[in-house]
Amino acid sequence: QSNPVLLANVVEAGLREQAEKAAEKAAAERGDDEDASGERSEVALPVVAPAPGSSIVSLATGTVADAIGTGITSEGIAAMKEAANREHQIATVKAKWIQAKTTEIAETVKAMTPFYEEQAAAALAHTEDVRTYVAKLLQGIESLDLYVGKDVEVQSVREGEAAPKDVPLTFVQKKLLMDEELAVWTDLDEWFDFEKEHLFFEALRKHDGLVNQIFPTERCVLVMAVTRRYINYGDKWANMARNDENRKVFLLVRNGMNIHRVFSPVESHLGTARLFPTKDDQERIFRGFDGSQIKFEDVAYTDKLEKHEQFALHYKRFLLLVCGLDHRFKLFGDFYEGPQSMQFVSMDFQERYCRFLCDDDESTMLPGGDRPSVSKWIDEKNAYLRSGSRVLCNWYEVMNPDTAPGACKENSDRHGRGYDRRYTPKDRTGIAVAYKEGDGFCVDVEVSGYSYSSHSDRTFNCKVNLSRFENSRWDYTDLPFLCLDAVEPEDLHWYIHHRGSRSNHLSYIRFFKLALKFIERERADEQDTRQRLAQALADGNIAAPSERESIIGQAVIAWRAANRGKPLPRFEGGSAPAAWKSLLDQMYMLAGEGKRRISEVEDFVREIGLTPLRLVLSGGAKLVVYAAPRPEECDDRLERHAWVHSITVERGKSKYSEKSRRWASLPQQAASETTLHQWEGADDWASRASAFPSYERKAEVMAEAGLFAALLKPFTTTMSEGEHEGQFEDWRRVRCAILGNSKYVQNPSIAIPFGVVYYPRSKELRYLCVGVHNAHALLARLAPSDEAKERVRAAFIKPFANKGRASSRFDEELSKEAWSLIGTTLALADNRRGVYVHSGIGIGVEEVHGKKHSPLLADWFDNWRESSKDHARVWVADGALDANGRLSLDALLGIELPEGYEPVRVREIQLAGSESLPKYHHWLDLCPGAQAPGEDGSFWSASRDNEIKQLVESVQPEGHSGYSSSHRVYLTRHDARAAIGEWVSAPHRAVPATELPDAPKPPEGYERWFVVEGC
Repeated sequence: QSNPVLLANVVEAGLREQAEKAAEKAAAERGDDEDASGERSEVALPVVAPAPGSSIVSLATGTVADAIGTGITSEGIAAMKEAANREHQIATVKAKWIQAKTTEIAETVKAMTPFYEEQAAAALAHTEDVRTYVAKLLQGIESLDLYVGKDVEVQSVREGEAAPKDVPLTFVQKKLLMDEELAVWTDLDEWFDFEKEHLFFEALRKHDGLVNQIFPTERCVLVMAVTRRYINYGDKWANMARNDENRKVFLLVRNGMNIHRVFSPVESHLGTARLFPTKDDQERIFRGFDGSQIKFEDVAYTDKLEKHEQFALHYKRFLLLVCGLDHRFKLFGDFYEGPQSMQFVSMDFQERYCRFLCDDDESTMLPGGDRPSVSKWIDEKNAYLRSGSRVLCNWYEVMNPDTAPGACKENSDRHGRGYDRRYTPKDRTGIAVAYKEGDGFCVDVEVSGYSYSSHSDRTFNCKVNLSRFENSRWDYTDLPFLCLDAVEPEDLHWYIHHRGSRSNHLSYIRFFKLALKFIERERADEQDTRQRLAQALADGNIAAPSERESIIGQAVIAWRAANRGKPLPRFEGGSAPAAWKSLLDQMYMLAGEGKRRISEVEDFVREIGLTPLRLVLSGGAKLVVYAAPRPEECDDRLERHAWVHSITVERGKSKYSEKSRRWASLPQQAASETTLHQWEGADDWASRASAFPSYERKAEVMAEAGLFAALLKPFTTTMSEGEHEGQFEDWRRVRCAILGNSKYVQNPSIAIPFGVVYYPRSKELRYLCVGVHNAHALLARLAPSDEAKERVRAAFIKPFANKGRASSRFDEELSKEAWSLIGTTLALADNRRGVYVHSGIGIGVEEVHGKKHSPLLADWFDNWRESSKDHARVWVADGALDANGRLSLDALLGIELPEGYEPVRVREIQLAGSESLPKYHHWLDLCPGAQAPGEDGSFWSASRDNEIKQLVESVQPEGHSGYSSSHRVYLTRHDARAAIGEWVSAPHRAVPATELPDAPKPPEGYERWFVVEGC
């Protein structure tokens, strides 16, 4: 190693050997070709490649800037690769020779082996460093392919005038998405992908506005991909390949009105998140990186880079790419002084001629006004939904079987949307005015379609319940509806054009553009009235000029919301509209007069013994104060009291007076009201919600349930002639109404409410009732005479086609007296037909679960209450529960437990198999209890199976090939034994096991009868 001449000879010999091997390999390959062609050629002698010149070596081991400064070409890159390869070969030859000599010395002088191994290790380490360095150098030199444009594709999108020379080159940090930019200009659907990118480029050529939207300056570079959305193409391989294409990143370059798209072969460019890093990225900001100091090993293609190295590598390669685009194509135009040179990648060049737009780095951006996310903003505006609100509806999205059952019917199609739209609106979108129905807000839309019942086309107004959409189970893409009461055009414009909000553009941007068009058209119609309102404020010197537009806007919003969406009134022939004074009063109060009256109104409310919560100005320019109720005024049945006093006050000459008062919920938002002041406690009351639509409705519903005793009384004993005639007439009218809308004979039930149940999950209220499903049978049993009874029978049988079967059914039901616990809808409170109910008259009826074997309604109620405690709240009217909390209706109806009440089961078991059956293989066991010990009532019960196994093994303990089993429940042992006596028919009979000495005995606590052939 200390003799350079010796080492040089070794290297020369090693290089010659490598050259000979390469030549032999090439000759062998040529020989194969010659055998195939039948031709031969002279064999070339191996030649050792001459050492590259010192200029090439120094260039390869220097900086990228040095290489660019020499005017590097593809041939130059090849020469540098050859120089680097030669250095790698030399290092390899040296390493092999050193290792061989070390082994030879170690075998000769074993005592000195440790010393020579140490020396060899040092030498090998040096040669390994050289080889590693050269390998990195080779990979780095390949990065110059970006500069010379190898595999870099440049596509012209638009041609036009170049940007002025004084416009710097701007690098835009944020990655843009093609679909999110194009969505501002045209409506896109969920299937927009890379195959439709031509639409985007066509729009760039046609619309200068789109160019200015995308490119912030006349000379700039940015990165873009088609979409960030994952599109399901229906095939996993297509999903992977096509979504990769959708996410692939390319460069967009603007020079005036010249626009180019650039594809780079670098993988890191294809998937980049931004053009240059933010401060949070693991490399110092791009603007501070001096490209003139980049060396080839800095931009090497390394297989396994750490994450922060990948960041750095991407941005260094990008610098080489744009430098080449400038030097080869002048793609960015003329924007710097001097000739093309390595200065392009220098820090000084960047500071003089480049700008870095950090639009994806929050740490470098100026603070702005906080705005909610799109979804939160939509929720805030839809919270204004009230009766009279204007609502922009996307009918194809908002209509489904839950919101519009009159037009949409559910189907069993698993691959489609799951329902059919039988009737379709004329337009996809439209404006409607909301109205209150029940506990929800609805709108109407005209629909048309083919009616299968009338076999013709039908057109009608379909009700769409907007309140049911929130919990709907149906999928949708676009925004279904937007309440316009408090929507300003400036807000819509901001969300349409804000890039940070457009990530989910499909769900809202098309809809927002429609809303913006509507509101702008509305503003144009209102322009004259708004100008007159502004002039009135100016003439009266009311409010500061900067505040007047806001005051007018709030006054118009409140007035329109209070007038069910009517257009703003206009002057006709110079005459003021009737609402003009109301609008002026509204503005006067909003301009400050309302706030000056806060303390006066507060004093007035406290003087009448109430606590003020909120002072508002109504749409009619009236002062309304919300006040908390006194404790004794609160109705906390079933739920916490949710209403407050809404008091309209008016100032007289010397004091305030109360003009009107009503119960109202304190709204979170209301477009028809402008809040002037809010006191402590208002937020708590505003957060309270009731399952009932109003205080009055709750009182009405509860009052109906409180009448249970009076309504039940006629059914507790034989009726008088007058009572029976009245009840029969109510029953007959309800039945006629049912039969008028049905192809089949159906009969009313009796339902008398004694409680109210609320199901929080479904937000549903229902009555808890006591009733009878076969009302006709109860009427017949309680008839005061045979004539009255026969009148009921005749009316029942009349609509049936088979009179005989109907008569038998009537007699059968007459013998069954079965009061039940029934649930009904709250429509029962509005029933004008007495206690008779049926879904055919709009009162849904269902039996309450929890019924077991006890005849007592109290046991039934206890079972239901226990099983429903986690998902239902119940209120029971006064008098319906006894002192122990048990339902007290059994005594009122004469329902009691039978004498000797003890629920038992009779279980019949018969062993199966044609061979080796025991003598006694068919028997009946009287089992204690209505259920097996530990049984939970489910279809598969281990306790029941264990009991049957025990009973079977008591007859045939050595095993069996199978058995059949069934059972019935009886309320007393006496009834069970009587049933066993009639269980089997001749020639068989049931014989007690106690009378058969050789028969197997049952387990303790059980009684057994064997089925044997009779004598």
